[in-house]
Amino acid sequence: MEKRHLYIELYENLKQQIIEGQYQSGDKFPSKRVLGQHLSVSNTTIEHAYQFLLDEGYIYSKPRSGYFVSDIETLPIIKRNHSQLNGPSLDMTSNNRHNDQSYQYAFNLTEIDAEYFPMHQFRKYARDVFEDDQLGLLQHTNPKGEWSLRQEIAHYLFNSRGVTCHPEQIIIGSSTEQLINLLTDMLSKEQFIIENPSYPPIKQVLDKKHIPYLQTPVNKTGIDLNYFSQTNNNIAYVTPSHQFPTGYVMNLKKRTQLINWAHQNEYRYIIEDDYDSEFRYFGKPIPALQSLDTKDKVIYISTFSKSLFPSCRIAYLVLPKKLLAQYEHLKNKEGNTVPAHLQKIVANFMESGSFERHLNKMRKVYSKKLKFILEKLKPYEDQLQIDGALAGMHFTLTVKNGYSMDQCLKNAANNQLKILPFYHYDKNQTSVKFILGFGGIPFSKLNDHTNALINSLCL
Repeated sequence: MEKRHLYIELYENLKQQIIEGQYQSGDKFPSKRVLGQHLSVSNTTIEHAYQFLLDEGYIYSKPRSGYFVSDIETLPIIKRNHSQLNGPSLDMTSNNRHNDQSYQYAFNLTEIDAEYFPMHQFRKYARDVFEDDQLGLLQHTNPKGEWSLRQEIAHYLFNSRGVTCHPEQIIIGSSTEQLINLLTDMLSKEQFIIENPSYPPIKQVLDKKHIPYLQTPVNKTGIDLNYFSQTNNNIAYVTPSHQFPTGYVMNLKKRTQLINWAHQNEYRYIIEDDYDSEFRYFGKPIPALQSLDTKDKVIYISTFSKSLFPSCRIAYLVLPKKLLAQYEHLKNKEGNTVPAHLQKIVANFMESGSFERHLNKMRKVYSKKLKFILEKLKPYEDQLQIDGALAGMHFTLTVKNGYSMDQCLKNAANNQLKILPFYHYDKNQTSVKFILGFGGIPFSKLNDHTNALINSLCL
């Protein structure tokens, strides 16, 4: 009876992942052997679960190739009734704070330390933009965004990242995903090269718009350029400053090689998502790719979600001058979706120097937190492998002491700890690996959080 419950639970969870889009149509499903090893269950359990998925049409098999995800838009979807399942269900909203109520400790990826945000200063600039003489902000704004904000971003990028651009080259959007969507409209005839594993928004946009792409492995020095010679795809999307989700930083040699690749063809461009570039804690900061480029081949993207706060919803794009005309002639461009008042508030916040002071303070805060965690984990370095901790607000942890993923998650639940397995971002991941965000943990709770982590993962 227990085996039956186990394969039904596995079947229901896999079905739900397909329905909710974690697997896209045509994706290769894990082999029975790999999934069995990963979950520490028998091949019989996997076979029964897969047979249910096959019978209902959620997956299909190809001889000598394996299992693939069907196009579920043609299937009747019945909502899952969680109360009918035995055992715990998978947490599909891993970064949702609302779902953390059952956890005393959580290493969430998307949170900042709001305690140090200069709310009184930000509130002052908010009052200023709602004064009577700011009536122009009530009208339709430039599709590229408020000029004052684009001007401040241009100054900030030059001073902090070495990025040289004119405010006319900057486009404001509400998210990285929205700006990627705009770029794919502009570069509609081109195919992409993206990192594997990759930052989720790029893959989601390309899959949704059926744009072909090659996924290229990431190693400790960045995306593997050996694969570039095997494809004619012209657009490379990379996160060189702190790759998501691995946390690796692309070294200067590979950055130069990537730029040289783009220079070899007039249609080639690099989209540089400068994710987490504001926060580097060890070694000398590495300049942005755009600052190294001499032929206008780098498209630069970043956001204020970590440097200000996640609900700010302001991202920005720096277009090479060569692409400005394509942007201007693009039909059916949507209007700017970021409220003009919020853009003006952020512009004033930056112009006053408050933004730079805030960044400097938070760099010290997050560095202190990270160093505290790393010091606490140091006695367990024979059991835990830490990667991606040079920059940003997350790192990865690989368990090397023989604990299985199930054992680690069970221990974490017993310790009221929420940790996110790395396989949420890399379906081919077979090691016991986790991705941990530390930015939102208060100093007063950092010790208890780290102790819960040690108690869950270490012998």
